[in-house]
Amino acid sequence: MRLALSNIWLMPHRPLFLAAGLWAVVAIAWWQWGDAAGFAPPSLDTPVAWHAHEMIFGFGGAALAGYLLTTLSGWTGRAATGGWLLGAIVACWIAQRFALALAAVLPALLVLLPGLAYFGLVSGVLARGLHQGRVPGKWGFPLAVAAIGGGDAAFLLASLRGWPGLDSMVLIRGCVLGFALLVSVVGGRMVVGFTDNWLRQTGRPVPPPARKTAAARLGFALLGAALALTLFNQTRASGLALVAAGGVQAWRLAGWRSRHVGGNPLLWMLHGGFGWLALGLVLLGAARLFPDHLSEADLVHGLTMGAMAGMILAVAARAAARRAGGMLLARRGLSAACLLLWAGTCLRLAVAPWPELRPWLTDGASLCWLAGWALFLRCFLPAALGPVQRPVFSGSRA
Repeated sequence: MRLALSNIWLMPHRPLFLAAGLWAVVAIAWWQWGDAAGFAPPSLDTPVAWHAHEMIFGFGGAALAGYLLTTLSGWTGRAATGGWLLGAIVACWIAQRFALALAAVLPALLVLLPGLAYFGLVSGVLARGLHQGRVPGKWGFPLAVAAIGGGDAAFLLASLRGWPGLDSMVLIRGCVLGFALLVSVVGGRMVVGFTDNWLRQTGRPVPPPARKTAAARLGFALLGAALALTLFNQTRASGLALVAAGGVQAWRLAGWRSRHVGGNPLLWMLHGGFGWLALGLVLLGAARLFPDHLSEADLVHGLTMGAMAGMILAVAARAAARRAGGMLLARRGLSAACLLLWAGTCLRLAVAPWPELRPWLTDGASLCWLAGWALFLRCFLPAALGPVQRPVFSGSRA
């Protein structure tokens, strides 16, 4: 197989998934050990604000755009975004990383502009593609990207200028739930669809996964309510909605034949990521209901590390997969990468019951995270430099 550096620009997910993976390593290493190494991580209005922003809007924003822009070509049947436009999108993403790193010395407008350009371009490309391809039913995705871009801008305004009425931590909590909504919708469809197809391909005498449309709608409504209540700073009410939403997501997952996919790493990564969504929602809700006993700052990592990052890794692993007989096969090392990510999530969550062990647990969680994403990059790079395999995220239909 011929590998060429220029091949990285053949599909949007290639540079953007690589950017997400690289930033997952660099940003966490900088955050966790930068002070000790003499390179203090940037700071916004609070020490944790830069870390939260870069994981949600930097790491998460790159992965989201990579997935949606690649999937767009499948929805429309048109060529994928490439050339100068893809280069401009990636350049805007990189520019925002530098702008945030230099936020203490740059004018606020220069810090804001790269993010506005990045999310605006991604949303605009999605909207244009859907319009030209006359694709109904997908318009929620460019709107969601635009909303995340708006949340990014509002967060930075609150952090840099302290605008009245804008609380940066409330906004970041809301954006975490925005990503949870996307995992619920997009991840739920992927788990069911890919599991059903694999069970058919392998001829297993197992009933197809239950789609539970009513449960999906109820889970979406509860998560949407939790998001709105969060933005209005209704802590206890949002906690109740989160616990209920987590229960509904667990109910959905219970019908998806998870115990039958143990032999397929690409599937159990997806099932596990969705399981973290259910657990993470319950943990976050419990932290809001019992703030004197549970730390939201610690337990939110069930959603951010377990569900969001876990689902990003599971989806990106499919783009890196080998193909044989119309089926996707996980590259060696991706299973270990996922397990390392889950182990890091468990260690980070363990800070809540054992705060006296925080330095050891956060160091351990960070090392697991770095090792997991480094393994992912090693596995993904050959696929990103090789010829394009279509469809990118799935095998042939059974």
